[in-house]
Amino acid sequence: MSYEHNYGSYEAADTHGSTIRKTCLYFLYYWVIFGIGTYLGQFVPPALQLPITIGLFVLIMISLFVKSSRKFGGLISNVFAFLIGVLSYTSFMYYLGALGTQAFYGNIALAIGAFAAFGILGYFMIDDASGLGKYLFVTLIALIFASLLGLFINNPIFHTVLSVIGIGLFLLYTVYDFNRMKLGNFSPREMGFNLFINLLNIIMHILRLASIIKD
Repeated sequence: MSYEHNYGSYEAADTHGSTIRKTCLYFLYYWVIFGIGTYLGQFVPPALQLPITIGLFVLIMISLFVKSSRKFGGLISNVFAFLIGVLSYTSFMYYLGALGTQAFYGNIALAIGAFAAFGILGYFMIDDASGLGKYLFVTLIALIFASLLGLFINNPIFHTVLSVIGIGLFLLYTVYDFNRMKLGNFSPREMGFNLFINLLNIIMHILRLASIIKD
C-alpha cells in the first residue's frame, strides 16, 4: 500500500470526522435556539399560539414542497427552531404538571436513550438505509395532516395511535439520518437540524403518550 494512498485515506477520514463534529455543533446550536424560544414562550399570550401554529405549519409545507426554499434553509431552520420552542413552553408545562417532575424528566431521559440507541444502530449496524427515505417521507406527511386533524378530535385512542406512530417514525428517521452520516451523504447544518427535529419529536411524542396513559 503506497504512502499516497495511506495519506489520502487519512485525509478523507479526517475530513469526515470534521464534518461530523460540525454536525454536532449545529445540533447543539439548534437546541440553544429552541431553548431561547421556550424561555420566551412563557411571555407569549395564549391568543397568539394558534397564529404561530398556523405560521409554523405553512413554514413546514414550504420547506417540504418548495424547492427554491432550500436557498433559505438556514433562515427557515432558525425560525422553525425558535417558534417550535415558543410553542413548546406550554406543552412542557402541561406535561410537567400532568406527569410530575420525576416522570417528566424520566420520560425525557428515555427519549434521549432511545435516540442514542437508534443512532448507534443506524451508524454502526446497518450498511445502507437510504431505501427508507421515501417511505419515511410519505409517513411524515400523513402524520402532519393527522396531527392537524387531531386538533379538532378529542379521542384518546386517536391521539395514542398518533403518538406511537410518531415515536416509531422519528426513531426510524434517526436510523436513516445516522446512516447518512456514516455514508457521508449530508451537510452539517442540514443534518444537525434533522437530528434536533428527530430528538425533539421523540421527546414530545413520548411525553404525550405517557400523559395519555396516565389519564
